[in-house]
Amino acid sequence: MRRRSFADPVVSKGCSDESLRTVMEICQRCLAKEASQRPSVEDVLWNLQFAAQVQDDWEVDAWSSSGGSPVSSSSRATRSTRLHLSR
Repeated sequence: MRRRSFADPVVSKGCSDESLRTVMEICQRCLAKEASQRPSVEDVLWNLQFAAQVQDDWEVDAWSSSGGSPVSSSSRATRSTRLHLSR
């Protein structure tokens, strides 16, 4: 997908298409020239939480389908960082 060329390769490999799309779309909306076109803080937070949930579900599915093997060390590090930041 074209959006994957904009993301850091480490992020791109360990990220679901839907969560990456959600994050990139909210980032693009935040950069709108007109303030009225930019999302509210609540909208940004909701979208980022949604993307995190989608990502968590994707990682669990990938974990289950791989016979219990970790998806990748980078996704474990991302999850660990996300958990740490949410505390």
